[in-house]
Amino acid sequence: MHAQHPLILALTFAAAALTSALPPTLHPRQNGVTCQTSDGSPTTEDVTAVINELGGQGGKCPQTNDVASECTTLVTEGSAAIAICGGTDPEDGGMDCTTVAGYANQIQQACLSVGRAGGTYTIGPSQRVEVIHSE
Repeated sequence: MHAQHPLILALTFAAAALTSALPPTLHPRQNGVTCQTSDGSPTTEDVTAVINELGGQGGKCPQTNDVASECTTLVTEGSAAIAICGGTDPEDGGMDCTTVAGYANQIQQACLSVGRAGGTYTIGPSQRVEVIHSE
């Protein structure tokens, strides 16, 4: 093994410190995930429950709200909810619920912080899946 140069180590630690000092909202991640985890986000236990419920439901998950937010809440459990957002297309019947649950799982995996997770998976210019606090 090569000995690390002290300047390289110092720069590595400085970069890590900057990254960890970012505020907890809107951290863009890989694969279309944008994290929005905060103290008000749902618990990971509740997020896991809604993912399992939606994934086990099968069938299609349509987005039926064509006003304001253009989001339809698909399932809630405790502090967590999964919503699908974007334009409505009654002809296609919606996205497969197992696919939506998979996107929600990716949000949870990428955005988990201190036992909470929340964020958005952007599928394209007009569709997204959100893991949010239930109301």
